[in-house]
Amino acid sequence: MSTLPPEDGVTPRDDRMPADFETAMPDDLEVRYCYRHRDRETGVSCSSCGRPICHECMIPAPVGFRCPECVRQQNTAGSRAKVVTRGQIRSRWGAGGVMSRATPVTRALVVINVAVFVFELVLATGMLLGGGVSSSTLVSMGALVPARVAVEHEYWRLFTSMFLHANLIHIAFNMWALWVVGSFLERIMGPVRFLLLYLVSGLAGSVLVLVAGAPFVPTVGASGAIYGVFGALFAWALLGRGRDIVADSLVRQMGLILVLNLVFTFTWGNISWQAHIGGLLGGVAAFLALRYGDKQGFRGRISNDALVALGGVVAVLFALIVWRVQTFPV
Repeated sequence: MSTLPPEDGVTPRDDRMPADFETAMPDDLEVRYCYRHRDRETGVSCSSCGRPICHECMIPAPVGFRCPECVRQQNTAGSRAKVVTRGQIRSRWGAGGVMSRATPVTRALVVINVAVFVFELVLATGMLLGGGVSSSTLVSMGALVPARVAVEHEYWRLFTSMFLHANLIHIAFNMWALWVVGSFLERIMGPVRFLLLYLVSGLAGSVLVLVAGAPFVPTVGASGAIYGVFGALFAWALLGRGRDIVADSLVRQMGLILVLNLVFTFTWGNISWQAHIGGLLGGVAAFLALRYGDKQGFRGRISNDALVALGGVVAVLFALIVWRVQTFPV
């Protein structure tokens, strides 16, 4: 059986071929954005660090492709760049990794706050389960009253107010947030760094209350320090986006948590926005300071550069205290 030549030079259509090709992407295809070109979708990742790379950033390697940073690192060191697989990243967060670290500071902070609240109950009289401790009791125990700090120089109130709470709902919500988010961040940073961050965050919240709060209104609660923990965890996730699977999942989660809490801060009554905003900014600043110059990634002793940077944050807070004391209207 022979085949006749096509008429007018047109190749006859093979009816066995489909008329149209399927152009839709499969549902299970992972599409991310290039870490160097955020507007370019890609399904390719660097075989060394796992970051998503587009066609322009792909550099052929013996296995797969590598990103420019990994190739530059290899050329600089004169050896093969370190390969970090998704399995290794998962194992870092699994047994024997970050999530296996103890959280003594978070546990101790929860115990201290609860113990102080029980002591408040002992001093308070006629308090109902959902009621609150009287303002006079809180002030006598160390509530933050800006006028008493600026005029009578009771600076210890900047710290003691972090461990006092007005009622059962107040401490229950704060301790739940501290236990969930604080435990996670302490496993990342380690106990010493986490304690420093917590205290600096709480101090930053108290300082903003002193600067912008009502002069004679007492303020109590650990929420300033806890907002600092929120901000630090969001900063960690944002900086690790594209390089750590856990960080990728936390960026949106922590961003949503921060937005909801800020809305709650400015719409609900009897909440000190100064403590929340001050703690949030202080937590981010303390996190970046502790991370500065720390090439080991929160492992080992704190570097001198990190201590100097953290000292700079504390120095700014003390400068604000001095300024407010000198300019406080008598």
